Amino acid sequence: MTTQQATLQDDPQMVRARGRIGVLLQDKWRLESLLGVGGMAAVYAATHRNGKRVAVKMLHEEFSHDEEVRTRFLQEGYAANIIQHEGAVSVLDDDLAPDGSAFLVMELLEGETVDQRWERHGRRLPLEEALSIADQLLDVLAAAHVKNIVHRDVKPENLFITKQGILKVLDFGIAKVFERTEARRTSTQVGMVMGTPAFMAPEQARARWDEVDGRTDLWAVGATLFTTLTGRHVHEATSNQEQLIMSATTPAPPLRTIVAGVPVAVASVIDRALAFDRALRWPDASSMQRAIRGALDGLGGRLGPVSVERSIATHGQPSALDLPLPGAATLASPQGAPASVSLLIQERDARQTEITRLRTIVADLEEKYAATKTGATEAQSRLEAGQSERKSLEQWFSRRVGTRTAALGEARATVRKHLVEIAHRAVADPLAFGPEFTSARERVLTLERAAISAARDVTVHEKALAAHDPRSFRIGLLLMAILVVALVVAPIVWRATRVIEPQLPRTTEPHR
Repeated sequence: MTTQQATLQDDPQMVRARGRIGVLLQDKWRLESLLGVGGMAAVYAATHRNGKRVAVKMLHEEFSHDEEVRTRFLQEGYAANIIQHEGAVSVLDDDLAPDGSAFLVMELLEGETVDQRWERHGRRLPLEEALSIADQLLDVLAAAHVKNIVHRDVKPENLFITKQGILKVLDFGIAKVFERTEARRTSTQVGMVMGTPAFMAPEQARARWDEVDGRTDLWAVGATLFTTLTGRHVHEATSNQEQLIMSATTPAPPLRTIVAGVPVAVASVIDRALAFDRALRWPDASSMQRAIRGALDGLGGRLGPVSVERSIATHGQPSALDLPLPGAATLASPQGAPASVSLLIQERDARQTEITRLRTIVADLEEKYAATKTGATEAQSRLEAGQSERKSLEQWFSRRVGTRTAALGEARATVRKHLVEIAHRAVADPLAFGPEFTSARERVLTLERAAISAARDVTVHEKALAAHDPRSFRIGLLLMAILVVALVVAPIVWRATRVIEPQLPRTTEPHR
């Protein structure tokens, strides 16, 4: 055992991580073996009580009590599941261990990381293999960027090749989910640097999070290709701090100045991805993926992490780790490739292109729907606010009108009162008001006399009404009615009862 290995064995985090082996989490997941320990978390092979084998990634206890770190750790699961791509490691569960440590339950992968493969190949991957890894990586990133998720820590250590030859992108823990419709504040602190300095784009190294987008990940893809092909980082430095400064201030060197044998078509794809200015990089992952595939076609179209022939030539019998991607196992050489396999590859590429296009359309429609829904909500809020304001203004106006109407009535009454006082003064003091007021004074006197007379009449009527006896009035009315009847009926009765005596004939005396 070397001194370094002994130091790692005695590391407190390693000791605590090994001490968890055999622990049963939430009565479901039993930790069986330790797969690895990092600065933030430990990874275990575990088995569910139903027999399903998984990987459990557990945040170190000292970080689990930090709300910011715990949130970012759990964000890995949320971001990876949102992508819904086979290249993003799916998260099955998340919870807290008995000691308060947060953990994620993920699919268990068998294979190796690109970094391990790179080391095993003497820190130089074959050109076709590096490009095929980038092809699969860009396919995952295209799906992530459509969902507005930027990984922000793409590097060989976070790229895993399974035994089936499928590339898996690990550690979406510091991925950032962007809202396109409106800029919003996130939990990322201003000036806080997150990621790996050797694979940071300039805007990320300067902690300008408002400038971080999908093109930031494409710079990291270019840096990964640069490293796997040249055996060195884009910016060589003696410390992480120096490397961070160089990433933030120094443009990347052209690839062919480091490795002269790289084809121009391949070097141009990588150099464009590593452009210091974001606007000069590839506009999106799909565009860079098409360029990578074009470069692969120029090299003979060989796909997969490694060909079967290269694995035999280099290591003897091919291991399970060295199997090519599905659909590429029969590709022996550009000249000997069967036509049927070529057609299958073309069909697969066409389907992948169509899937990417459909994903883009779906994402655009989802975005438009969300924007329309947000607009409708905002319009409804503005309408309700307008109606409330209108009602308030109507109430205010009504109160103001009522107040002004009352004030106007009082003013008119006051004016009339003053006019009457002036008229009285004019009547009482002819010397103060000259001859020109004589006619007016006479009219006022006339009106006053009329008013006095009317007041007397009112007084008389009021006294008469006060002295009025309703019973006497009814009796008088009855007597008057009897008198009228008597005056009318008496003559009629008299005429009816009068005896008319017959008139006797007059005798005529004889003339004598």
